Formats: sequence, C-alpha cells, structure tokens
Amino acid sequence: MQGPGAATPWQDSGVIVERIGAYVADPGAGAFEELALEAFAFQYERIEAYRRLCRRLGAVPGEVATWREVPAVPALAFKSMELAAAAAIETFRSSGTTGRSPSVHRHPYPELYRRVIDATFPPACLGSLRRPPMLSLIPSREQAPDSSLSFMADHLLATQGAEDSAVAIGPRGVDARRARAFLAARQRDQRPTVLLATSFALADLLDALERLDLRFRLPSGSVAFETGGYKGRHRELGRAAVLERLHVFLDLPADRVVREYGMTELTSHFYTRALEGGDPGLFVPPPWVRVRVLDPETLAEAPPGKMGLIAVFDLANVGSALHLLTEDLGIAEADGFRLAGRAAGAELRGCSLTVEELRTAP
Repeated sequence: MQGPGAATPWQDSGVIVERIGAYVADPGAGAFEELALEAFAFQYERIEAYRRLCRRLGAVPGEVATWREVPAVPALAFKSMELAAAAAIETFRSSGTTGRSPSVHRHPYPELYRRVIDATFPPACLGSLRRPPMLSLIPSREQAPDSSLSFMADHLLATQGAEDSAVAIGPRGVDARRARAFLAARQRDQRPTVLLATSFALADLLDALERLDLRFRLPSGSVAFETGGYKGRHRELGRAAVLERLHVFLDLPADRVVREYGMTELTSHFYTRALEGGDPGLFVPPPWVRVRVLDPETLAEAPPGKMGLIAVFDLANVGSALHLLTEDLGIAEADGFRLAGRAAGAELRGCSLTVEELRTAP
C-alpha cells in the first residue's frame, strides 16, 4: 500500500501521459501534432524493441515531423511480444480464435483508459440520459478479469448506470431469465434503459425471446450499444435482420442502436453517431485519434475510396503502441471509416514482415 503523498504509477509515467489525459478530457487543452511527437519520443525511449525498429527505419525523435511518419506496430506483434512503456497495471487478453494465440496488451495506464471511456461513451450512447438502468450482456470483470471490454462495461455500470443495473450473462451465455426480468421491469416503470452487448450476446438474447415468443416494449429513449460482429456463427445475420429483430422483440428503432469498434490492442473506441442522426455504418474517431487506410502489400496510404488495412494513431495508447496497424479492412471517409471485413493471410504479409523486423532489428 502506498503511503500518504506517494506518487502513483500515473504520476510516475511522466508529464506526457498527464498531458494526454488532459487532452482526452478537453481536446482544446493542447495541439495534437505536438503531443503525438512527444508521445512518440516517450515510446522510443521506453520500449526497446520499438526503438530498434525505428532506428532500422531511420525514424527517430527529432527527425520525424508528423504523426504519419511514426512507425506503425502491427496488432500481430501483441501476440508474441511485450510492448509496454512502463510496468503493467492491467493486462488484457483478446478472446482469440481457434488455433491462434491471443493478443496481450500490458496496460500501464488504466486511469487513462477510464478517461477515454468517460469522454467517448456518454455523448455517443447516452445522449440526454443520466444514470439510466443498464442491462449488460458483457461478462463482468469477476467473470473475465483479463478482458478490456469487461473493464469498460464494469466502469460504465459503476459510473454511468443506475443502482438497479444488471449483468445477465454467465458461463453458458446470456442469462435469459435475468434479462427477461430486467426488461419486464423497464417496461413497467418506463425508465429508458441502455443495453450493453456484444453482437453474439445480442443475437442470443433475441433468439431466446423468439423461442419463448416474448416481446417487450422498451421505453422511448432506450439505447443499444453493440460491439463486435457475427462472423463465425452457425447462422450469420445481416445487419438489416438484426435491426428488424431488435424492433420486433424490444421495440427498439434502428436510430437508437449505436455500434462500437474497439480492440484489445487499443485504448480508444470508435462509435457510430446514430443518436445524432449520423450514418449507421460510419465509425467516427475521437479528437485524440487519427485513422488511415493502408495498402496491405506496400503499407503506403491508400487512395480515397480504396479498401485497405486500417491504421490507428491513438494518443491514449501511449503505454504500448501509439500507431497500430490492425488486421481489419476498411475504407476511409472524411469523418471516419467503414469496416469491410477481416484481412486474409496474404493481405497481412506487410504486417508479418514488420513483426519480424521488430524481433530482429539490431
């Protein structure tokens, strides 16, 4: 236990982490480019494998002029390498897929993660709601202690949800009985609610309601937060079918469904702007994040409208990899990006080569 006045890991991490935290809370508190270059120098100094890669590429602090020139780290590297600018306070692991190793994100700055959640979730998913009852179909931290999504859901329930919020998921999936009781209570008391769910869990809930021939009318103003996709299910659903079933079984209109894109390897999240009347397929970055789409083979920036690998520069990822090259395909637009699926092995060749460079750079 720390004594009175002892420095916390947050304070020990240097001025740049504090400044990024202030920028997340108030994007007018600094200049993005300046913070990006300072954060790059911070990671260069503290992460040996990354420093070796930067030297090999001739990209070193003082010579890199813009965030675009900061070398990107493939998300693949988190499966086999330790990338951390300080000792981890939280360790997050991806669920992974059959036959593949999980990504491991050793996160030194969970307080910064909380600031990100506080700055992005309420405007995207709550609108005018204040401490609404929340039904979470995301495992709690007790159930999944190394899940970054569970970290997020627990924080939201504690800070944004009403006292009678509930978690309705267990070892076998959605707890349909508990979910039904919660939904029935909201139908009776007419308090707008927020549903937190992965795409899989949402589909399971709707399947259960369909089997039981149950329909609920959620109060006006209710919102569904949905993250993830349906790929790999024995019965994959199109987007239109999901929205139709939400309307049928929960009386939730399409313009109250907010989609979220996040990754174990990232700290920040992207949301669609459904509550503001925005395009339901466009993911919008927060002010401290920049997004590019890169050609999978050359890793050069793709022309507008051309599909490629999504690369994210996330100031809040100062503890691990500011510039992350994902395994997701997308198309960039002026205000954000559209997802276009997962990259195949051949499309990840450039990522694999960069991971090898991280391992072998002198």
